[in-house]
Amino acid sequence: MTKVRVRKIFFALLTGVFVGSTGEVFAHTKGISLSRYGLVDISWTGNVAYVNFSDYEEGFNPFKIGDRHERGLNLTSFDLSLSQDVYQYNAKWALFLAFERDAAGIEEAFILFHKLPTYLQFKIGNFRANFGKINQYHDHEWIFADPPLITTFLLGVDGIHNIGAELNFQPPTPIFTEFSVDIMRGPFDFFTFEPDTDPIFGGGSFDDYIVLSRATTFFDLTEHSNLEIGASLGGGRNKEGTDDQTIIYGFDWTYQYKPQAFNPYLRWTTEFYWANRENPRIFRFDRTRPTECTSDPILCSFIFEGNDTVGGMYTEINYRFSYLFDINFRLDYVGIPQGEEDRQQRFTVGLRHFFNPVSRVNFQYEYNAESGQDKAYSTFIVQFNIGGGTVTPGLGKFYNLF
Repeated sequence: MTKVRVRKIFFALLTGVFVGSTGEVFAHTKGISLSRYGLVDISWTGNVAYVNFSDYEEGFNPFKIGDRHERGLNLTSFDLSLSQDVYQYNAKWALFLAFERDAAGIEEAFILFHKLPTYLQFKIGNFRANFGKINQYHDHEWIFADPPLITTFLLGVDGIHNIGAELNFQPPTPIFTEFSVDIMRGPFDFFTFEPDTDPIFGGGSFDDYIVLSRATTFFDLTEHSNLEIGASLGGGRNKEGTDDQTIIYGFDWTYQYKPQAFNPYLRWTTEFYWANRENPRIFRFDRTRPTECTSDPILCSFIFEGNDTVGGMYTEINYRFSYLFDINFRLDYVGIPQGEEDRQQRFTVGLRHFFNPVSRVNFQYEYNAESGQDKAYSTFIVQFNIGGGTVTPGLGKFYNLF
């Protein structure tokens, strides 16, 4: 290795450490990559949250919000990411490791062939499905400390990510257009809470799978604003040992207004989901035996014999009024149509302070309206999200526009 190359690598590493540790430099660790020097990009991020509920006994329902936060101090996640642009090959690889307080696992591990003929890309491994909007992002990129109610209900608290393959097509159209199809290990299985599987994937058989698809378009409205529109469709068996099917439909749009780099910006995202289910499993949280229900939710469920349709939506607005602060609002609703499920309605507001582009503290308040099963209650969250490192271009998805 020549002295010139060693010097370049040294200065790249020094720049990454400096930018990741200070908020005074208007640069971004997300834009720094070591892959161009034949090295592996390494980054890390951690989520720690303090959570409290105004009515933990009669209002809080873990089946509705998932198992992400308990009352008190939570180490929500600690992620370590390794990625690289394979030198002299049209391929990239990534390994995203997730650590919890008493568990560890692989969130994503895949190879991406990104320059195939006829505008195709191919991904294989364990990865987040290109389905809906928020499902594509890791939790440290979310605006809020917890996911929307409808995506938690239909896709699991951490979204769809499992073993599979994805084919992506971006035709040379005047405006950006993208089509993708994912085949992933299945089946759909709502809130199994199994320790070795994601909530959506109760099955472990390679002979079982679900199919997910998405179409997206993106275009400028004005010189400083743009609009992204997406439609998603997925289907597969909803329980092991049966032929019962679930078909999920999704529609989303995201509006962004950003005059120029490092200026305040506005982002408005809305997603709708509907699911047609055959003989679905219905979960009812039994407050007389909460430990049994959360440790083995099947004990607090029953099979509804018949078809039903359930749906919902969320809309969230993120306004970053300065380099260091933004405010956020979200409205959640599950029950349009209601099907056999309990309606859910939630209002959320938040204020975030950024220490640097990848580290922040989030103050969040939620009001959960009374429903047929649960009394109204409030949730208070203080979340610390810290991170640093470098990222291989084209592998990470980032919500932050700075």
